[in-house]
Amino acid sequence: MMTKDYVGTEESSNTLGTVSSQQPDPVSPPRCPIRAVVVLLVLLSVALLAGLIGFAVQHKRKTESMDRDVEQLLQRLKNVTEQRDSLLRPQDCPGGWDKFGCKCYQLSNVKGSWNKSRKFCVSHGADLVVVDSKEEMDFISRYSGNIWLGATDEASEGMWIWVDGTVLSADNPSWRRGKPYADMDKNCLIRWLIAFTQ
Repeated sequence: MMTKDYVGTEESSNTLGTVSSQQPDPVSPPRCPIRAVVVLLVLLSVALLAGLIGFAVQHKRKTESMDRDVEQLLQRLKNVTEQRDSLLRPQDCPGGWDKFGCKCYQLSNVKGSWNKSRKFCVSHGADLVVVDSKEEMDFISRYSGNIWLGATDEASEGMWIWVDGTVLSADNPSWRRGKPYADMDKNCLIRWLIAFTQ
C-alpha cells in the first residue's frame, strides 16, 4: 500500500502544480488602461502648452514690430504735418517784393523775351506769374508797362498752358481780344493783352 500512497501523493502534487500554474504571477504588475490614458493626456497637455507659448512669443514679436511701424508712421505724419503747417503760415516776402494773397511778386528791370524773362525768374527761385483770379489780375495791373505772364501756347497752337501746368482756355470771355497773343512773341502771354471782365 505504500505504493499507492506514493502515487497518490504524486498525483496530488501534480494536481497542485497544475493549480498553482493558473494563479497570477506576483512579479508582473497588473495592467491598467487608465494610467496610459493619463500619461497620454499629460503629454498632449505639455505639447499644447508648448504650442501656446510659441504662438504667444510669435504674436508678441509681431505686435512689437507693428508698434515700431506705427511709431515710425506717426513720426512721418508729424513731420509732414509740420511741413504743411509751415507752408500754410503767412510768409513775408523778401525785400523788394510785393505780396498779394499767398504769392510774392517782383517786377524786374530786365528786358527781353519771354524765355529770357522766365530764365531770370527761375534763377532767382521764382517763375513768371500764373494768374489765378480777377483780383490777382487787378493787382498785377497796378504795374505799368508790358509784363510777361507765365503762359504759352508753344506746345500746341491755341492751347495756353501756364508754367505750373494748368490750362488756360483761349475761349475765356475774359480775354479782350479773340485769343491771347503778343506782338513780340506770338507764343507767349503779355499782360496788356489780357483783361478780366468785371
